[in-house]
Amino acid sequence: MEEQEKCEATEKIKEQENDTLPNKDSSSMEKKITELENEISNLKDLYLRKQAEFENFRKRLEKDKENFIKFANENIMKDIINFLDNLERAIDSSKQSKDFDTLLSGISMIENEILSSFDKKYSLKKFGKPGEDFDPSQHEAISIEEKEGAKIPEIVEVYQKGYCYNNRVLRTAKVKVAQSKN
Repeated sequence: MEEQEKCEATEKIKEQENDTLPNKDSSSMEKKITELENEISNLKDLYLRKQAEFENFRKRLEKDKENFIKFANENIMKDIINFLDNLERAIDSSKQSKDFDTLLSGISMIENEILSSFDKKYSLKKFGKPGEDFDPSQHEAISIEEKEGAKIPEIVEVYQKGYCYNNRVLRTAKVKVAQSKN
């Protein structure tokens, strides 16, 4: 009898489990599976498109960077071309007129134009003049001369001008320095 009671109890438990689980037909489950598979497929497609879009963006950015580097000096080159034109005119003028003072004046004007333009547009400044205090961060002492009464090292002669770009020394001025005999 006990065995029969066990079987009946097992059947009742199985019936109760079936009652608690929702009864869904296989077609609605297949429909849900199909919907989920479609959603997965759409998301995979979207992922691949976004990945391709990002790769194209990265390539465009790299190309833009290359072009920026390639043409970064374009404005400077245009200015240099204008200065070269002025030098060419000065040379042509000197061939017609043998007046040295006129040639010197023209070349000095071109130098001033170059320095002024580069100072305004690019913050390029020339430095190193006799009488300035010696600054080792801007000047390179090529020779030293002893001078009576010199308090601090002072520039007495400039062999080569120095240049700074945006307050950064590009080239130090090569100078002769005077210092006291002490």
